Amino acid sequence: MVKHALFAVFSVLVLFLLGMFAYREQNPEWKTYQAEYYKKLAQAVNDPKIAGTPLKVKQVWNQSLNRADRCTTCHGGIDNPAFENEPQPYKTHSNFANEGYISKHAFEKFGCTICHEGDGQAVTVSKTHGVVKHLDRQLLTGPYVQTACTKCHYELYNPEVYWPEVETLMEGKKLAVELGCVACHAIKQFGSNATLAPELSAMGSKTELSFYLVHDFSRIESKDHLTRVWEFEHFKDPQKIVPGTMDAADPKDRTPPTIMPNWGLTDEEATALTVFTLSLRDPKVERIPREYFPKLDEHDEFLQYRQ
Repeated sequence: MVKHALFAVFSVLVLFLLGMFAYREQNPEWKTYQAEYYKKLAQAVNDPKIAGTPLKVKQVWNQSLNRADRCTTCHGGIDNPAFENEPQPYKTHSNFANEGYISKHAFEKFGCTICHEGDGQAVTVSKTHGVVKHLDRQLLTGPYVQTACTKCHYELYNPEVYWPEVETLMEGKKLAVELGCVACHAIKQFGSNATLAPELSAMGSKTELSFYLVHDFSRIESKDHLTRVWEFEHFKDPQKIVPGTMDAADPKDRTPPTIMPNWGLTDEEATALTVFTLSLRDPKVERIPREYFPKLDEHDEFLQYRQ
């Protein structure tokens, strides 16, 4: 009798789980966002038929970049100026309307993750926004998306070039020059081969895992153990983050404290330096085809700024 009761209970449980999985498969969260987008679009163009557009996962596949981005599955209004005042995820991409600089980067050519990184193939909020554990390239938003501009725009390393569109990156570049970072760090984009401190020339091309394996996060205050978090807190207080381990019992475990000065940076300055440091990219890792480089009268003069 007990066996029959247990069999019945587990049978019901299995059927319930199967039903739940089937429901989730037929009603993923992206359908809610996409359906709402079509409703808003129908109102914007005064065409009720658009509201009934079939829902489907949208993908930008770029063979040259070897990327598949499905971001527009939810971010439907990203290239529609009429959605400039809508909330996310329907909102027009910043600096797209009125012939802003983003409008020069066609989404069907560039996609999204070449700039924003993250997981372009996921279609759930939890796997695409915020900190996603075990993801080698975390989503870049806010000022940190500026770290990706140098994948194509080598000219941004030129001390004489200033772009107001990437103000934080420009401030970081200026601070790096003023503070004399090249005296200790090798930054090949600046022509430096210093050896007193770790080389920074390809810092932005490192994966989260490769950075985590060789850096101590035990003194980081943030719960998010990311490269940019470590760099920010290190800029704020180098001695706190890298105090050294000269008191270790085993001589092999002893490491000296950092020689980096504490510059007393503000949060804005530390963010700017973090953005600049992570903009230092290795072209061999990024592998951006030359066709994506900006159209300049003579681009070769800027190739000296490749690391």
